[in-house]
Amino acid sequence: MKTDIFPLNYFKSIFRPTDMFTGRHQLNWLQIIIVFFFLNGLILIPVSLDFAKMDTYEIDETYPNAFALIDDTTVTSLENATFSQGEMEHAPTFYQEKETGVIGGNLSDEKMEQALEMENAVLFQKEGITIKEAGQPIANIKYTRDFNLSGVTNEKELQAAISNQWFTQNKAIVVGGLIFAVFNIAFASLLFFVIGASFFIYLTKRGQSSSIGTYKESVNLIVNTLGLATLIAMIMGLLGFDVIVIIMTQSTALIFILLAVFYHTHFSDEYVERKQLQKIKTQYGKSVD
Repeated sequence: MKTDIFPLNYFKSIFRPTDMFTGRHQLNWLQIIIVFFFLNGLILIPVSLDFAKMDTYEIDETYPNAFALIDDTTVTSLENATFSQGEMEHAPTFYQEKETGVIGGNLSDEKMEQALEMENAVLFQKEGITIKEAGQPIANIKYTRDFNLSGVTNEKELQAAISNQWFTQNKAIVVGGLIFAVFNIAFASLLFFVIGASFFIYLTKRGQSSSIGTYKESVNLIVNTLGLATLIAMIMGLLGFDVIVIIMTQSTALIFILLAVFYHTHFSDEYVERKQLQKIKTQYGKSVD
């Protein structure tokens, strides 16, 4: 199997400091961009797996004023409500108008229209819950088949029950949004690492011993070093650490790997060749003995 074709040539250049340096000529710009997105995807693997395990999501920050309407009086009004197969069977009727909005249950169409004219509202109807928050789209949350309020004893538990119902029906949107947000953070962080570190590596060309000739070589070198750094960060993520720790691990690993590359190569092809020649002479001398 040929190892000098893309992407095999890249994977061949990410595990040893010397290979990271000598492999700085192997990728063209298109291949660098592909590798860049691949590395960003590696960061998203543990994040995606973690988000996929989510079973609840607090929405009180999304609907703060509407959720503020829920109190122990609401819990008392719903204590006799029963649910079956996604519907409220024993549906108590109540209508509580407050300074900031309305909270009610089993309302007529007329009363419901009246309630929705308020800035904020939480309405428990036969087939679901309607939440209106000023400045937000109206949320219609259907009851799931196993939904019930038999274990709810206070306003916090009722708010959590509503959040769970909302999250059950919007999990794909929520998880997709969170992953997209992390993608943007990781993308910006990785882009910063590549551009910034490549620039400083490129400045070494002013040194007499440096073999770095072009900015592309610098970028290729940083992409090579980021391969191992990103694998380490991904493993940290799989062990249960959050995205901030993952990015910090990636950046810290990049620094130490770059130091290792400099230690082993001095960013000089001549230095690498001398070391390889010395190694061959040493091995040859031992074989003669």
